[in-house]
Amino acid sequence: MEIGSRIKRARHELRLTLKDVEAAAGVSATHVSEIERGEASPTLGSLSRIARALGKTPAFFLEENEIGEFSLVSAKNRVREIVGRNARKSGGAVIERLTAGVPGGRLQVRRVELPPGSSYRAGRHAHAGFEALWVVRGRVLVAVDDQTWELAEGDAVHYDATLAHTYTNASRESHAALIWMATRRDAD
Repeated sequence: MEIGSRIKRARHELRLTLKDVEAAAGVSATHVSEIERGEASPTLGSLSRIARALGKTPAFFLEENEIGEFSLVSAKNRVREIVGRNARKSGGAVIERLTAGVPGGRLQVRRVELPPGSSYRAGRHAHAGFEALWVVRGRVLVAVDDQTWELAEGDAVHYDATLAHTYTNASRESHAALIWMATRRDAD
């Protein structure tokens, strides 16, 4: 993993000089140059400031696999997994990742198929970021904080994911399918 070479490449793509980065990040041009050459390691604070100056997140420079500016996930290469408390009994929820699963990525999109009466997780949960659901097929019961909605095919909802939330197939007879989208809070 070469943090310095990634910083240098990002700086060159933006046609910025070391002095430009120094002015925007508050990190000396000399230190940025040392980081780029692998002669110094940035602190988390300086990496955050450099990343912001280059229009990136610190994760862009830290991920084992470099995060690209775009990602293509073809239908044949989609990652599919079965999750949920009923995974052994009823097959559980089938999750298809529609975006590359890069940790630290700002946006995640998945297609979720819920067996009758099942939910993606056993209970309510919360985390940083925002979520949106769009029901493709069936009916889905969505609970966020003290609100509950039953969404039908074509309905959508978005919410602050720091509020306790969960979603469940509202039907006991048929599968429900939805598109789930999530962003990190700092993706604003």
